[in-house]
Amino acid sequence: MKVLAKAQTVTVFRGFAAMLFTLAASPVLNSQGVSFQVISLGFGILYGILAIAEIPTGVWADVFGSKKSAIFGGLLQALSQVVFAYGNNDSLMILSGFAIYGLGTSFVSGALSALMYGAANSEGGESFNSNRYFSATEKVAVVSYILASLSLGFLSQYFGAKSFLFAGGLFLIAACFVGFAFQELPPEREHKSLRKEFKSRIQEGFAGIRQSLQLKVLLPVRMLHQVETILGILWLPWIKDLGGGDARWFSALATGSYVLRYFVNQYFSGKQRPNSYMPRIVYSLACMALGTVICAFAGNVWVALFGVWTMAGARGAFLPAVQAIQHEEFSEKVRTTGLSVMNFSTEVMIALSYFISASIVDHISVRTAWLVSGVCFAVGVGISALGTTNKHAGLGEVLEKSS
Repeated sequence: MKVLAKAQTVTVFRGFAAMLFTLAASPVLNSQGVSFQVISLGFGILYGILAIAEIPTGVWADVFGSKKSAIFGGLLQALSQVVFAYGNNDSLMILSGFAIYGLGTSFVSGALSALMYGAANSEGGESFNSNRYFSATEKVAVVSYILASLSLGFLSQYFGAKSFLFAGGLFLIAACFVGFAFQELPPEREHKSLRKEFKSRIQEGFAGIRQSLQLKVLLPVRMLHQVETILGILWLPWIKDLGGGDARWFSALATGSYVLRYFVNQYFSGKQRPNSYMPRIVYSLACMALGTVICAFAGNVWVALFGVWTMAGARGAFLPAVQAIQHEEFSEKVRTTGLSVMNFSTEVMIALSYFISASIVDHISVRTAWLVSGVCFAVGVGISALGTTNKHAGLGEVLEKSS
């Protein structure tokens, strides 16, 4: 079995599980009597733990093995879904589930992608095409998202909170598959002292970012890109107000989004690696900004869906490009640590934003939320222009290159 096929298999299992949890968290937990404020606080705890544990677990994976880290994290994620399934509307139990999921994700984040990327790169050698690899894995991830979004309405209607058990089972299967299908990347150590080794790895991770213009640009761009996701807790009641119904409409919204992402991934998976991925990031962020404007002024549910689907299609170009840049800019020795350092800054911002949104989520209008997201995407377009091969290229030149 080729490494790409193995990576796609893991991605399908984990993608379905993660998306089912993400989509079900707000509507299913709220239907069980959990307030949106508690849910928003839970996501804040999730990302807070991610931010705290991201770098230590990334270094741990580089020192002791990415495979071990990915398996352990997957088991924790499976456990968290059991907590959600049987937590009822107990706020403490629900918040504990978010905390366990966050810790598990910190062990998987960076470690699993570095493990699979390193194996694929070694197998492909000089002929390895990062554009094809990330587009192909993203494509099957989107298929799993489509399946998860299609199943959300059925699972939530007939199983309620027990639908989280389906996600937990898939996290468990994925962890077992990683254990059997992948060889551990041989870790390298320079110091006998574990403290010195951790310190050295972290310093090398930050040094890698300082030396790369594209990585420095991606830090604020990724943060700005996440603002729309943070405010996404408002989208379910928004769809209902525009004429949508229950969680099945939310499922339709998600399904259409991932179908568009799939076709965009399919288009890019057949392309050769570009000289620079930054132009692709620029025009994808511009499309996302356009989508938020459509959503902000949507007068009915179908126009709203079109706006959301516009943003989703753009993410089909954005996310693989971000992954490719991050994996290529770090050496294999500190790749997991480097990815964790990149994720750390983003997750700190997301955690703080969720804690803040927990106090204002019931008071901010949906139109304001969409316009704030649009401004963030627009600022991201300007910042991304700095990441082109020519450090002084303007936005007009970037758009000209991308066309």
